[in-house]
Amino acid sequence: MSPIAPPVNPPAPLSYTVLDLIKDALIETGALPPGEDPGNDEAQWAFRKFNNLTDTWAAAKKYVYGYAYLVYTLQAGLSPHTIGPGPTATFSTNGIPRPVRLESAALILNTSPTQVDFPMNVRDHAWWALNQVKQIQTSVPTDVYYDPTVPDGQLWFWPVPNINYQVRLQFWIALSQFVSIQDPIGGPGGPGTLPPGYRNALMLSLAESLLSGEQREQMTTLVEDARKARQAIFGNNDKPPRMVTRDSGIPSAGKPKGDFSWATGQPWSNGRGY
Repeated sequence: MSPIAPPVNPPAPLSYTVLDLIKDALIETGALPPGEDPGNDEAQWAFRKFNNLTDTWAAAKKYVYGYAYLVYTLQAGLSPHTIGPGPTATFSTNGIPRPVRLESAALILNTSPTQVDFPMNVRDHAWWALNQVKQIQTSVPTDVYYDPTVPDGQLWFWPVPNINYQVRLQFWIALSQFVSIQDPIGGPGGPGTLPPGYRNALMLSLAESLLSGEQREQMTTLVEDARKARQAIFGNNDKPPRMVTRDSGIPSAGKPKGDFSWATGQPWSNGRGY
């Protein structure tokens, strides 16, 4: 009997590709027997459907699996700064699509001996539209408006920075689309690495979306499995709202409450509520 080899540490990268996921999805629909390969036209159609799926998921917060804190250096006098995969982007994303949403921003005032983050206000388009003096300059910008234009997003820092400070930007980490059907989708440290649960959710959701194109009826079991797989990752992304209480002495909003006394059944205002 051959001895059992010790486990690989760190674990060997997984070898799943987009094509493997497509095959599994087609098998789930019943359109492809296990062990066979889809035709080229069918595979490319499913690949396009897969990229459509990841494109949709990248735009929804519930599919976001983390946040990236990226540090960039401002260019004095430049407005706006751009961020994305474009060759002329001020802040390059190294081929990854421009961020969907800016969550927070901070100006790094010094780098030694200790970095100090000066939080900036993240503003919306309405605030930017009402800003009457957009090109005033300062050494310490206090606000930023992010416009997720394509292919590069635009960061409108205000006032316009006139010193090359660094900024720390917090963006969503969302799924990106794949270039080739042979791209890897999993494996520690590999390109396209997915968090736990995402590969199965993507495969089952893809299978669900392929049913109509394969001219197959809705499959109750597949639909339910896909729903559960998506819920598994949604549950990790959802968080309860932050609760706050009113400070002492601060009046409450809304309609005033009645003066009914539950002890006597009489209103306090008639003098017999006690």
